[in-house]
Amino acid sequence: MRASCIVGVNDIDPLNQILPEPLDDMNLVNHSENDRLRSKVWMDFTPVYVEGRIHGADCVHCHTRLSAEKSTGDLNQHTQTCSARAGTSVNHQKGGLFSSSVPIFKSRVKDELLPALTNGKVQIAEYASRFHLGYNSGDRTCQNQHILALPADNMTPMEQDKSSARTPDIKIRKFDQEASYQELTRMIIMHDYPLSIVEHEEMKRFAKGLNPVFNMASSLDIEEYSTLLFQKEKSDLKEKIALSSRRVSLSASVWVPHGAEPTIKYLCLTAHFIDSEWKLQRRIIKFGVLWSSPSDLERMIHCKEACVLESEVGAYNVIWEAIREWNLDRKLFCLTSVSEIRNSGSISKLKDMLIQRNCLPIRGELYNIACVDDMLDSVLSKGQPLLYRVGDLLERFIQACASSSLTQQQLLEVANDVGMKCPHEDAKWWHKIYFRLEVLLHFKKLLPSEEFVSVEEMKIVEPIYKILRVFYRVVEVMSGPVCLTANMYFHEVWKVRTILQEEACTEHSDVASMIREMQEAFNEYWAKSYLWLSVPVVLDPRFKITFIEFRLKRAFGTDATKYVNDVAEIVRELFHEYCTPVDQPNVKTSNCEVHNVEIDGFDSDLLEDWDQHLTAQTRSQLLSELDSYLEDGLLPRKDDFDILNWWMSHSSKYPTLSKMVQDVLAMPSSAVHCQAAFSSEGPVIHKQWSTLNIKTIEALVCTRDWIS
Repeated sequence: MRASCIVGVNDIDPLNQILPEPLDDMNLVNHSENDRLRSKVWMDFTPVYVEGRIHGADCVHCHTRLSAEKSTGDLNQHTQTCSARAGTSVNHQKGGLFSSSVPIFKSRVKDELLPALTNGKVQIAEYASRFHLGYNSGDRTCQNQHILALPADNMTPMEQDKSSARTPDIKIRKFDQEASYQELTRMIIMHDYPLSIVEHEEMKRFAKGLNPVFNMASSLDIEEYSTLLFQKEKSDLKEKIALSSRRVSLSASVWVPHGAEPTIKYLCLTAHFIDSEWKLQRRIIKFGVLWSSPSDLERMIHCKEACVLESEVGAYNVIWEAIREWNLDRKLFCLTSVSEIRNSGSISKLKDMLIQRNCLPIRGELYNIACVDDMLDSVLSKGQPLLYRVGDLLERFIQACASSSLTQQQLLEVANDVGMKCPHEDAKWWHKIYFRLEVLLHFKKLLPSEEFVSVEEMKIVEPIYKILRVFYRVVEVMSGPVCLTANMYFHEVWKVRTILQEEACTEHSDVASMIREMQEAFNEYWAKSYLWLSVPVVLDPRFKITFIEFRLKRAFGTDATKYVNDVAEIVRELFHEYCTPVDQPNVKTSNCEVHNVEIDGFDSDLLEDWDQHLTAQTRSQLLSELDSYLEDGLLPRKDDFDILNWWMSHSSKYPTLSKMVQDVLAMPSSAVHCQAAFSSEGPVIHKQWSTLNIKTIEALVCTRDWIS
């Protein structure tokens, strides 16, 4: 019955408009319509007019819209069943207005709408706003609302101009149900809302209150719209990647559902590249199942997904599927991954397969890079026993401050002034210790006479504070929301080495022993990472190979020669490969195709030396491009230097080298997104999404990343 009541109203093309009953006296409606309003039922309803005639009515209690075009029978029946009407006091004065306010309202609205009146009709349209005086049933106060009115079609141009002058310039458009669904889908994706939010009664009432003709979508509709939006954005991104960088770097991280012990783990694969406008891009391109528990029967039933018993198989399948899906088999440059993925046998297996297919540059030397966040956590874990002792000391300090209301207030003030955000509950253990050290040292400056920490304890606290401060800032920079070009990584990692070397000279034996263990862990990382850290620095016109030689000789003495030679050799070998584009056939292959074909009676092998001569000559000319760059003077070092802008403006001078630079500078140092860099859980997916099937989750996670 409800549906039949609304049909007459929803046929209106413009948005239905509520006009107040007192406007009758202004001839906005005819006399027969005026007589209909004498019924007592209108005390509980607001009439809805279309071109001067009553087409519907809105209940003032529950805001339900009913048909009233022919009779008020539906309205009488609704007053008997309306649950919101029970116990509600309604002002029974005509139109729900105080009598003293009616003349003012009449004059005001008449002045506003006079240009729009023609033969007693008001043309209604969406989003044109004027005043409509309503009331609040609770406090009976007058409120300014909206009347949607436009000049009639038969108005003269002069009258229309006068009307336009009196009304604001508002864009007029028809209501678009499809566009509303799309915007609703974007909102749900952007803010991680559960898809079922559209089925909440509160959401339905809210949407109807904004626009009564809007039909709320179901969760299945939102899931479908999410998939469609995902496919559209994915197509655009694939085209962008195809038209921009020659190669793409990947980073792989592990995500888990938020909350209790996870029964499923996801692999998130992100593409890093420099586009055709020399802007560094970072986009999630794949989200798949890394591992799932065989005991999670409910998920297998609801999502119709087979469990992935081994994470090694999951990692291989997800990454290789993404490479094929995004046509990256000939465009890969490097892979940076967290330890759980990097140390698995599947990544080595994938590397061997990619090398065999000639998909990786320089034999995969820049493949399978260790995530810098893992390195820092690994180094700090070597000092865990002593750092926990400092954590206990900090606990006692906080308890001592909390014993007095005065010092407790001072402690909170200091905590707000330390210049860093307070860690969340799930923050990494060392992050919490560092934050408390900041508070402790600031508090000592504020109250130097207080003896919360002894002199002997301060000998432990101070060097640990300096080390943690550097580690925190390195993570903040390298895993932050702003994408760094790869030439910056060397300098940040070098800060870690420097602070460990400086604090190793401490007189406290426990601290010195801890730092030695940290240095061993760092040196192990350095031995595996110095090549990919150094190559981008060579391509920075402020430093080049000269800086690498300077920095390594001061650190390693005579042993630095090996490191410097390795870096120089890798740069030349990589550039040599860029001299022969991957999408052009090899000269040797071309010769094989015409082997044994005679040209003017001579075997084609007689021309092979000529081909080799041309190839060598071309490579020699291209290699001189690299030599020219390395021999040119260094640029002055400035903090605001934009390396991408510099290479874009010099791409005509170094055409081949600039292509190599595009790929090298896009290499990621971290696989962890900035939101999870300091979280002990790592990247998490909200529980309301984790219960969906993997295809829907992938659409939601990827689309959120692309449209944010």
